[in-house]
Parts: sequence; C-alpha cells; structure tokens
Amino acid sequence: MNEHRIDHLGNRSPLTLSTRRGLLKVSLGSALGALLAPSLPTAFGADNRSSKPTKAKSVILIWLQGGPFQHDSFDPKESRDDDLALKFGPIPTTAPNIKLASCLPKLAQQAQHLAIIRSMSGLELEHNLAIYHTQTGYRNSGPIRAPSIGSIVSHELGATTTEGLPAYISISHPGHPSGYFGPAYKPTVIWDPTQPPQNLGLPEGVSPEIFQKRLRLLQAVESGAIGDSANALTKRFESGRDTAVRFMGSKYRAAFDLEREPPATRTAYGETKFGKGCLLARRLIETGVRFVQVCHENFDQHTQHYPKQTELFQDLDHGMAMLINDLKVRGLLDQTIVVAAGEFGRTPKMNSSAGRDHWVNGYSIALAGGGFKGGYTYGSTLKKGQDVDENPVSVPDFLATLCTAVGLDPETEYHDELQRPIKLVDNGQVIDELLA
Repeated sequence: MNEHRIDHLGNRSPLTLSTRRGLLKVSLGSALGALLAPSLPTAFGADNRSSKPTKAKSVILIWLQGGPFQHDSFDPKESRDDDLALKFGPIPTTAPNIKLASCLPKLAQQAQHLAIIRSMSGLELEHNLAIYHTQTGYRNSGPIRAPSIGSIVSHELGATTTEGLPAYISISHPGHPSGYFGPAYKPTVIWDPTQPPQNLGLPEGVSPEIFQKRLRLLQAVESGAIGDSANALTKRFESGRDTAVRFMGSKYRAAFDLEREPPATRTAYGETKFGKGCLLARRLIETGVRFVQVCHENFDQHTQHYPKQTELFQDLDHGMAMLINDLKVRGLLDQTIVVAAGEFGRTPKMNSSAGRDHWVNGYSIALAGGGFKGGYTYGSTLKKGQDVDENPVSVPDFLATLCTAVGLDPETEYHDELQRPIKLVDNGQVIDELLA
C-alpha cells in the first residue's frame, strides 16, 4: 500500500516522489501503522472512549515469557517435600496472610502492596496459543482476531498526555496482537532499554530546517492533490505520519534516557536488561504512557530447572520490588497497576530431565497498585499443587477484573465490518474480592 500511495503522488510530480521518500526514512513502524489499519470497529451504542468515565489508570505488565514456576514464586510449598523437589520454601512477608518463596526476599518486603491470584486455571498448553489466550482473553479459533490487553487499554483510554509519546510501549519484546483495532494500536517496541527508540532522528544530510520544509511541501501537495476526496486509507496514513512527527518532536523523548537517573537509582533496579526495563517503564508511566509491557524471558525450562530458574526469579525480585517501591515513593502506585504474569505455570513435579513442563491446573499471577487490595491472596492450590483447591480463576476472569480496575467495562461490545458483536473480554467474571 505504501508503494501504491507513493507512485500515485510521484506520477503527479517527481519532486513529490522524492520528498515522500525522504520523509519515509524517518517513519516509525508502529506509529505509522495506521496506514495499514482496516476500518475500526464501532462500539455498540456510544463511543466509549469519550463518554465512559475512567479512573485514569496506567498499567505496567511484567510479562514472564515461557511460564514461571508458581511454587518458586507466589505460591510456595514446603521445600522438604521430596515429591516436588523444591529448592525454595515459604518465607514470611510484610503482609500477615502472604508467604512468598525464599528466592523473592525483596518482594517479600513489598507484599503489603501485592494481590496474588493462586488459582489460575488455563486452557492452552502450547506457548503461542496460551500467550494469545492470556493476552486477549480469547482462544485462538475462528475468524475474529482479538486485541491484546495493551491494545485494549491504549484504544479505550488513549495516552494520558498529548505530548507525543505513544500510548502503548513494549520493552524487549515485539508485543502482542492489536486484533480488530488494527495496526495503529500495536505497541511501539523498544528492544534495548538503554537505547533510544529507533528512527526518531533525521537521516544524514537532512537538517531540522530541511525536514520542516519537506513536511510543509508534502502537506501542501496533498491538500491540493487530494482535497475533499481523501479516503479513509489516506486519512489513516496522514494520522500515522502526524503521530510519528509528534513523537519525533516530543519534549518527553528524554524519558528514554536512563542516564538521566541518579546512579544509585539505576543500581537499585539492577544492571540486568530486565531491571533496566523496569526503570524505563517507571519513567514512561511518569510521562503519560498508558500501557508498558516489560518482558522477562526464558522461563521455559524443560531441563535443568535449577539454577536457571533461580537466576530468573532473582532478577524478577530485584526489578519488580524496586519498581513497586519507586512508584509508591513517587505517589504513582495508586494510579498504576503492576502485573506479573506468564502464559501458564509449570508442573509441580520434576520431569526425567530435572525440568518442569507446561501447567495450567493452578498457577499464579501477582498484581500491585491502583484498584487492587494490598496484602491479599485469592484462591489456593492443593498441598502438592496438583490442582486448584479453592476459587478457580479463568483467563477471561482475570482480564475482566484487570479491565475493571483500570476503569473499563469488559462487557463493552464492538461490531466489526461484518457486524459481528465482539466484547472486549470473552465472558469473564469480575472478581470483586480482589478490588479495593
């Protein structure tokens, strides 16, 4: 579609073709995603983004890629149980009713802010299917492509500022599907939290003055050549380009520069990629980004569960505990929800390769901050973790509760181009006991 658009203008004027190509060198893939977006579905009834009152919350999703082991983290069991072959047993925390695994001592000091679901019950054992289910609330079947929770929040609420930063940013991960909301609601991806976003600068030999001249010329040519006949595709392209230009010129671009933080703060978050991602997430939330995903990878340990899982949970403990504490000190925790979740858990018992396999019959998700009760657990698993004991929670239940906490109605219904009704979440039940 890009080339057809460029050729069309190029045939009118060789200068326009050259100008457009020069401008596209500074395009931002996700910011210009609106070019390829289909017609957005319409909400049933009024436009919920403008008429629905919200709680103006933001979300940081710590995505534990691969499936973390629930008994080494938020649902500890007695380590002396030989059947489970556990390295870490439960330790007390700052919340009287919560114990965490002993590999999470820093998070144990933040437990008064945690709401833990210990009775998650999934449906998908394969990674891609489980990721899709956990991120969207829908199973990956049928013709409808559902949006991920990040796309839902950014679409429904937009950014908390109009100063040019995207509403949805994913750190160290390409992000998840935007579904029927279209590519305009995909995340802007930051692969390395220590580096600024790619392609925000000008190409070599193009000064800011030249760029502005080209931009004005392009806008003049477009207004004369297209006029009132501009179609939806053209308008989406122009909207995406304008978003990219605002991002390039935003005064909040400095949020991506971790060197502006005091050395003591950077050290407190940790020198790992994950720790730096958590620090960047806090900086982005401060500037008005609505949804930030920070990926922590490699939890899929089918062989040699230890020591790899030990290292992963130590990183999680360091970065997540500092993030919660930092948000609290800055007065941001009441307005920000922190979520630690993966696509499923891991088998309570070791396999023959000293690893643990995929598990959906009772795993954990931890939350902290705005809208959730602190120092609270919901649900439980049996003594050896072989199944849910009390209060099973489905993936749609979890996402419906998260939507409610962020000020969205999970029952909001959209109609796609074929007038098929689509809810934000697939029939999830809100768990009121988790909400403050």
